Amino acid sequence: MGKSCIRFKKMDDIPFELIEKLSKKLSVDEWIEIYEKTIKKK
Repeated sequence: MGKSCIRFKKMDDIPFELIEKLSKKLSVDEWIEIYEKTIKKK
């Protein structure tokens, strides 16, 4: 998807707890539904 990439210079800078909390807010099916609604259709 590209535009959602975040880069960290050090492993210690990665907020794993925050990533865990955010990833639990949406199911895979919800994420796919949102993604498919927002992509440009040809």
